[in-house]
Amino acid sequence: MDRRQFLTGLGVSLGAASIGCGDNRIATPDAGTRVGGATACEASPRAAPELLAGIETLVVLCMENRSFDECLGSLRLVEGRADIDGLTGGETNPDRDGNPVAVHPLADLVLADPPHNWDACHRQWNGGANNGFVVAHAGAYQADVMGYRVRAQLPATYALADAGAICQRWFAACLGPTWPNRFYLHAATAGGQQQNFPMPGLGPTIWDRLEGAGLRGVNYYHDIPWAFGGFGRTSGFAPIEQFFEDAATGTLPPFALIDPGFFGAAASDDHATHNSRLGQALIASVVAALGASPQWDRCLFVLTYDEHGGFFDHVAPPALPPDVELDAAFRTLGFRVPTVVVGPHVRRGCAIDTVLEHSSLIATVSRRFGLAPLNPRAAAAADLSPCIDPRRLDAPLPAPVLPVVEVSERRLAAGTATASTHPELAAALAARPAGGIDRRGEADEITRRVLGWGKRLGAVRLTR
Repeated sequence: MDRRQFLTGLGVSLGAASIGCGDNRIATPDAGTRVGGATACEASPRAAPELLAGIETLVVLCMENRSFDECLGSLRLVEGRADIDGLTGGETNPDRDGNPVAVHPLADLVLADPPHNWDACHRQWNGGANNGFVVAHAGAYQADVMGYRVRAQLPATYALADAGAICQRWFAACLGPTWPNRFYLHAATAGGQQQNFPMPGLGPTIWDRLEGAGLRGVNYYHDIPWAFGGFGRTSGFAPIEQFFEDAATGTLPPFALIDPGFFGAAASDDHATHNSRLGQALIASVVAALGASPQWDRCLFVLTYDEHGGFFDHVAPPALPPDVELDAAFRTLGFRVPTVVVGPHVRRGCAIDTVLEHSSLIATVSRRFGLAPLNPRAAAAADLSPCIDPRRLDAPLPAPVLPVVEVSERRLAAGTATASTHPELAAALAARPAGGIDRRGEADEITRRVLGWGKRLGAVRLTR
């Protein structure tokens, strides 16, 4: 049985992904001017501290391995948003024989995993030509890296894009794989690590700064907190179920990072070999929990991805000056990743052109709560203040209502993941067991519990 037959049997092709979302789409922008029939955002003259002052809780959901063009490029190509630097339809990459492979709609929600290690990323980049994606993935599924998805496949993500600010210049922190980029998410540095290997004692981290200031930060997680395997962090974790409890009771911390499900047949991290329907259900459930929370009026939610996962993006990453990034190997940012910011004070329906990267999250937390910068990279990073609409500081917007994501219980029971995508994390946990923190044995059950929360919040519909 080949991959397409396997996926068809699970009912995860585009034809089986019929999720109606037209009635819930927020089509009218709330801020900005009209340029050529599309929305454009104007910068606010107010300083960042004033714009960020209304935020008491920053919640970040960091998913896995998707590029901006693969996820949101169709906003321009298919939906005609001229303000989005997305796909035009003319983009190609050559194969090994020099034949052009064009961008095209993806039919499958589960794909073979393209290469995205340090060397592969640099081949894809090719000095800024961004023409090495197909060659790096040469073989039966090489064309997949030039594919893009549309609203019907990613209803929650697209509804968030309608309801918030699309950060179309948000780049991964480096031209490398998951681990270096997630190191930046926690510490604004990878400590020189270019591959998916642990960095025990990485720091200082944003968690250290928060703790030193007497502020609470929580890393909510499904099966395993990546930070435990990544750099040996042992505290500050809470199960994902606790996130929903804390949101309901209004006790979310000043900074919350959510790790999706990395393991199991029902993994929800949106990695290539995992069913992105479960990722959409997680996104919708988290947003619904925040929208129903007493803390909604003073929160900021960021949906982002750790890195591009080997999928095509047409924008060449910029380089940082030596005084900002001390390690020359890390001065070129990674490829763009789909990132949307939503909240009661956020510009609605706008595209943000400020260059942002994972260190921007640390910069936002640090500037909002008066924390010392972790390092020059964090000190120089732009924060999320360009996403804030000053008109909404005293008139917060209600939470967006996203389309309901349907998940088949029968297909969920059958499983959807086609392969393990986190062998390095599994190896790190084998070398250093996590004890009670490690919930991989109940990974699929945790996904079902999250879906249960989503169902109760009206974000998920479980079908047979």
